[in-house]
Amino acid sequence: MTLPGVRIATLVAVVLCLAACATSPAGERYGRWSYVQTPIDDADPAYWWTTLVGVPGAQSNAPGLGAGATVAIVGTGVLKGHEDLEVVLPGVATCGSQDTNDEDNGHGTQLAGIAVGRQNGKSTRGVAPKAALLPIKVDCAVVTADALTKGVDAAIALKPNVILMAFGGYPSGVPEFMLKRVTDNPEVLFVIASAWDGTHYPYPPWTRVKNVLVVAAMTLDASAQDIRKIDPKKEIPYSTRRGDIWAPGRSVGTADIAPDPKASLHDQFLMHGTSPASAIVAGCAALVASKTGAKGAALRDALVGKADNNPDLGPAPNGRLNCAKAVP
Repeated sequence: MTLPGVRIATLVAVVLCLAACATSPAGERYGRWSYVQTPIDDADPAYWWTTLVGVPGAQSNAPGLGAGATVAIVGTGVLKGHEDLEVVLPGVATCGSQDTNDEDNGHGTQLAGIAVGRQNGKSTRGVAPKAALLPIKVDCAVVTADALTKGVDAAIALKPNVILMAFGGYPSGVPEFMLKRVTDNPEVLFVIASAWDGTHYPYPPWTRVKNVLVVAAMTLDASAQDIRKIDPKKEIPYSTRRGDIWAPGRSVGTADIAPDPKASLHDQFLMHGTSPASAIVAGCAALVASKTGAKGAALRDALVGKADNNPDLGPAPNGRLNCAKAVP
């Protein structure tokens, strides 16, 4: 079992948020965040989340399945030639001496499988399977401020509809950089996996710009500690991190880079935390952009405005993504 945590390098380096895709025992705390463990009572648990947020309905409403939209993922890169990723553009690497977008971490491929993986892939039920993936590699074990700023600039220059970032923190000086970039590029929607609770860890000013969408993670209530007594209609926060919109953040099935011992392909990974939640939202944003042409703040408004409000997720904003409603 992987414990949530952040590898510390220097004040100008931050690690990709492995905490955002890790699990922990019910009721325990690790560092500043608390997590819940809730089994999913579903015949196909890896994809329980697709029905909850209306992915099938959204895909029916958008038969192009995201074609024409581009999602840039700023992170660890993506495994080249992965069987569950259909439309992959040439990527950019801004860290180390590498000149490719290949990866040996897995986090970027896992995010990609959720957002734009094949609709009926070996390990994926991607939200926008025909959308183009633009991998931006900024993480070579750590993320420096220089690599991240160059990576975000490289992504912006290629004009994606959505830029997805799933980090646990940001290098010194980056908040000022991000504020300028999100403000100067209003046609891009920046989807950010939450690393804040809005109180003890306030949202940085750059995350409050209208074309930025911070995503929190939710799950299903299993307070009875008995899988037979789960209330599938009661949704609760996965952790104390909050945001502008909620999406599933536990046992989200996706592609991985680890070989499948039973086949000459790759294994499946069950992702946890705000990282998979943000990838779900990014995929839905690609469907909306492909269908309607909405950009930036308008794209954000389409997602937030059609979310299902749920007091069980806490005070507003407590809207959980409803992709079927967001795609007209």
